[in-house]
Amino acid sequence: MGRHSCCQKQKLKKGLWSPEEDEKLVRYITKYGHSCWSTVPEQAGLQRCGKSCRLRWINYLRPDLKRGNFTSHEEKLIIDLHAALGNR
Repeated sequence: MGRHSCCQKQKLKKGLWSPEEDEKLVRYITKYGHSCWSTVPEQAGLQRCGKSCRLRWINYLRPDLKRGNFTSHEEKLIIDLHAALGNR
């Protein structure tokens, strides 16, 4: 366990993301996209590794990321599918 090797190569920032870092990442990806995550941090002006940027985008910052509770329709669908398929 420990840090990823990509984060140990340079003096990269670790830990919590600041709102300013989030804004830089969102601004860069909105403008240029995310074709190569290893180049995103340097070009966006971040002291993070590419993997950290990718995970932050995927898990927290994507505009299409749905937050909140399941709707009653979604909950029913999950229960029905679980009844049909079980724990696979």
